[in-house]
Amino acid sequence: EDTPLFPSSKMRNYYTLQDQEWHGINTFCCGGLVILGSNPFWFLITNILTMGPFALFIAYEYHDMGPWLTAGSCFIYGVAQYGLFCAGMMDPGIIPRNTTGRVPRVPNDDYDVDGTPLTFCETCKIFRPRRAKHCKYCDNCVERFDHHCPWVGTCIGARNYKYFILFLFSITILSAYLIGVNAWLLFKAKEASQEEGNLNQIMDALRNNWCSTMMGAYTILVFMAVANLAVYHCQLIINNQTTNEQMKETWASRRNPYDKGCVQNCCNILCTKVPESHLTCRTAMLHDDDDVESDTSAPQTRQMYHAVSSEPEHKW
Repeated sequence: EDTPLFPSSKMRNYYTLQDQEWHGINTFCCGGLVILGSNPFWFLITNILTMGPFALFIAYEYHDMGPWLTAGSCFIYGVAQYGLFCAGMMDPGIIPRNTTGRVPRVPNDDYDVDGTPLTFCETCKIFRPRRAKHCKYCDNCVERFDHHCPWVGTCIGARNYKYFILFLFSITILSAYLIGVNAWLLFKAKEASQEEGNLNQIMDALRNNWCSTMMGAYTILVFMAVANLAVYHCQLIINNQTTNEQMKETWASRRNPYDKGCVQNCCNILCTKVPESHLTCRTAMLHDDDDVESDTSAPQTRQMYHAVSSEPEHKW
């Protein structure tokens, strides 16, 4: 179907993760089902920093915590880890480059919703869609680019933003929960201490419960780091802004056309279906329209932002 932003073309490019000409800084695993960003090492470090201390704490304090406190902490941790895995191991919304070697057709309606012209990416050779940005770390254009998070190891964009928020909010809640649990365990140890005087009892409890002491200090540091970030992203969600837009003060002097009110913004960002990926795991091919229609097994990529011009081929 012909649309102003995505003109139809006789040739449709079925992009692939196995394409030998992939230019982004990504690591593909499991046949393309897992897509890591440019910082897989730091993604591993983040997993170690969450799994290690939590597993150690549960192993040492399970008997003192009891089944209900343990189950509650494990549930919150499971939600946080799910959010981290999804955010760090999925396509954040990468827009494939124009590898045809042809000049892309200028969209008929080449203006954004706020009246500014669509930006042409000189690296990807495409007209960037609204709110997209080229990430200099992953070397890809990403839809609704929010920021590049080194701790998650990849870009945060249209497809993985809600999972990033799930991880961020869950780890904040888990940190606060474990601070309370550790304080309660240390208070019990203080009450059971045989030492005389409040200060001596506190020191005795800290010495004899080293795991709770270390975990308490660790979770306080984590909470201080992630709570501020969680509040910051709450503000962005309420105003329907991205980190990139807020840092550049895109809407500082004009109305944000994407702001539909607090409730609608939250629903649009957090409660909508994850957009379909532009990428497929099949061999890269160029099909005629007739071939595409006859091959029902061919996965359809979403509308591309670099429709090929019908003019004779030109090199960049």
